[in-house]
Amino acid sequence: MRVLITGAQGFLGCTLAAEWLSADPEVQILGIGRSARAPGFARPATRRGRLVPATFPAAQRATLASSRYAYAAVDVLDRPTLAAVAARFRPDVIVHLAARLKDDAPAAMMRVNVEGTLTVIDVAAGLPHRPRIVLGSSGAVYGIPQALPLREDTPFGPATGFYAVTRRSAEEAARLVAGREELPLIVARLFNPVGPGLDERHLPTRLAAAFVDAAERGEPAVIHTGPLDGTRDFLDARDAAAALRWLALRGVGGETYNVGSGVGTPVAALVDRLAAAAGLANRVQIVEGARRVDDVPHHVADVSRLRATGFVPRYDLDITARALVGWYRGLAATPSAADGDHASAGDRARDDGPLTVAVETRTEYPVEIRAGLLDEVPGRLRARMATDRAVIVTDPTVARLYGDRVREGLVAAGFKASTCVIAEGEPAKCREVWERLAFDLRRHQFERRSVLVCLGGALVSDVGGFVAATFMRGVPYVNVPTTLLAQHDGAIGGKVAINTPWAKNALGAFHHPAAVYCDPETLRTLDARNLAAGAAEAIKVALTGDATLFALLEANAGAVLAGSDAGVLERIVRRCAAQKIALLAPDPLEVDLRRALNLGHTLAHALETEMHYEGLLHGEAVGIGLAVATLVARARGVCPPTAVERILGLLSAYRLPPRVPAARLRAALGALADIRRIRGGALHFVMPVAIDAVRIVPEVGLDELAAALDVVATLAPEGRVELAA
Repeated sequence: MRVLITGAQGFLGCTLAAEWLSADPEVQILGIGRSARAPGFARPATRRGRLVPATFPAAQRATLASSRYAYAAVDVLDRPTLAAVAARFRPDVIVHLAARLKDDAPAAMMRVNVEGTLTVIDVAAGLPHRPRIVLGSSGAVYGIPQALPLREDTPFGPATGFYAVTRRSAEEAARLVAGREELPLIVARLFNPVGPGLDERHLPTRLAAAFVDAAERGEPAVIHTGPLDGTRDFLDARDAAAALRWLALRGVGGETYNVGSGVGTPVAALVDRLAAAAGLANRVQIVEGARRVDDVPHHVADVSRLRATGFVPRYDLDITARALVGWYRGLAATPSAADGDHASAGDRARDDGPLTVAVETRTEYPVEIRAGLLDEVPGRLRARMATDRAVIVTDPTVARLYGDRVREGLVAAGFKASTCVIAEGEPAKCREVWERLAFDLRRHQFERRSVLVCLGGALVSDVGGFVAATFMRGVPYVNVPTTLLAQHDGAIGGKVAINTPWAKNALGAFHHPAAVYCDPETLRTLDARNLAAGAAEAIKVALTGDATLFALLEANAGAVLAGSDAGVLERIVRRCAAQKIALLAPDPLEVDLRRALNLGHTLAHALETEMHYEGLLHGEAVGIGLAVATLVARARGVCPPTAVERILGLLSAYRLPPRVPAARLRAALGALADIRRIRGGALHFVMPVAIDAVRIVPEVGLDELAAALDVVATLAPEGRVELAA
């Protein structure tokens, strides 16, 4: 992807470039601005009563030193030069941030904010392709609000000054021209981004500078400012930049989005947070003056439209305050030529001991569940993914049912689409299939930005996801699950793996999909055995804390096994998915191996390994594991008899557990040694204590499991699957 950023020397432009370079190892960025300086702004900041050069934080400056970032001194009002630069660069995305601030001269605001915006749109229209355009606007357009929070469709109130007028005019003019030229324009109304490099005309930076100076002098701070009784929507600049990138990739053309925190923070609370970060808690004296004529007492954005795209901010105001104060402190420590200190950063690092690498990650993706969604997937991917190449991975049955339908939809949506078919069944989760699929991706010219579409059951999302995690060190993929087990379990959570002869899922990774699209209508083609296997995992989820789901499964066993009621299936998938997401949220990488979602899986994985991954469906193995866990809980006296009866009765209603010869069940106990090794030497065991509650114990004895397995071997639910010895 190629991204052009105007206003790239501004603090938000620099932050956006650094954010995008860090998030996408393939992106190429061209920043333009009026300044001839090298990337990473340098502007005066107040330190100890004098102006000093203020540069971008060191970590971000290092990011901007990448060969994937270039900077050109181009004024957005210079149309010929801008057009020539854009024609050479051929941007896929243009983010227009260049603007004059509210204290600048009205004529300058009109020229840059309105005429400059029209110039950028005009240049984009003259390119041979149609780049996506994100127009960085301002929450100031709303003027004096009549009601809060401010929605994108809130009528504008009286303008508070000429700045608001120019921002409104720029938006309206941009929409008219972009609509005429059929350019995908996204308007991002930014609310008070705060971070290092913010102009000192803004209150947060003025306060941070004053507080740091006062703390270094060891004195209380005396601040002269306007009234502090108002509220503002403050957003960390890093989150603002991430939102701009997010909208460039996933925003809907023609839409407007508020980019803020959605929290109305009292200005007095901002003062307290900055003072605390500087070590001046309760040591600040405020001298309040008159309110500015163009000041709006209360301002806060409704950000539900932005959040609906899946964007979630990373930083709260305390973190932002510490970052801003830390940056000002760093300005005092920065050596200058005048001080005669020419030591390099490398020299200082060697003197100061170990260095630290700090890596921040954030993963959010939508899980959509709706009948009829399958035919909308190509359009969803066109709007969401920054590529025109897609490869479908599926199995022979799903390829026959839906393969051509999805591939033709992708082609109609503008993708170069092809299909790779892997074998059905658990034996296909192996190194040989992984290697062949990786080779097929190379044959189909799959690139880092291409998208892999995993269309099928949990096996397809497991193998396809593991290929996506390892091919070219990680590529995007989406899951389009077509089995009950995959829709509510296997496709969600980013756990991808293949099996080995010694253990199930022994080679794997945590690599989350870009999206999950579940169409319950696809479950109509499943047989009762596969639906029962999916129900086993749903029963497990119910036992971890959802009595309503348990009752839903009890009341609808016949409809579920027949696959005849898409509405019931959709309710089950939605409740299961919501419960799993809630359980995953605190520990998405399974740092804590004592997890409620392991219910039924300790023995299930051992049994699948013993069966050499043949003959037994994963959900059926889980059904056996659930029965064993319930019987162990009964033997220990921790699960009431009525609950035991209901749990075993529900399993029986879904023809579970299947009949496996007792000798094979006993042999599975030998595979527990490898599971114990994976889990750090402890065999944590999850057992139900009610129909909606579980208990995790630090150990379970092989004798307890063996006794429970002997009972399981005698169970005979009507219509169950019987496996040969």
